[in-house]
Amino acid sequence: MANARTRYDTIAEFMTRQHDATATTLYGKPAVQINGTPFLFYMLPGMAFRLQGRSREQALGLPGATAWAPLGQPNERSPWVLVPVASFLRWDRLAIDALRYANEGQVNVPKAEPVQGPPADPPAAQRWRDNIKSLWERAASFRLTR
Repeated sequence: MANARTRYDTIAEFMTRQHDATATTLYGKPAVQINGTPFLFYMLPGMAFRLQGRSREQALGLPGATAWAPLGQPNERSPWVLVPVASFLRWDRLAIDALRYANEGQVNVPKAEPVQGPPADPPAAQRWRDNIKSLWERAASFRLTR
């Protein structure tokens, strides 16, 4: 276990020194975060990484790796993967992937744009308006005769 904790400490120190990440404690566990987004947790059974895509699938393929959630039961789509101590030699690469994912999450956050006037009507609304207009025109053309 001491080797695993030493490995985590080395990774955390590298992240803080080279990538401006912050080593902290979240939910009573040692963690590393960047721009307020945690991407690494360390606990006795192993280290948890916030991953996506191929990196997440590869991490889940490691022996004993499971989905994880910081606050409770994970679902199958949880981005967190708990990799056990037995695979601690793979933690370096997973930490880099988790850092990349955390940075991408900050870049790809949608920004709200100010609205200039009302939005355009959807095509269905235009069809309804045209249909009602033609019905009014037909109704206006009807004349009551004796």
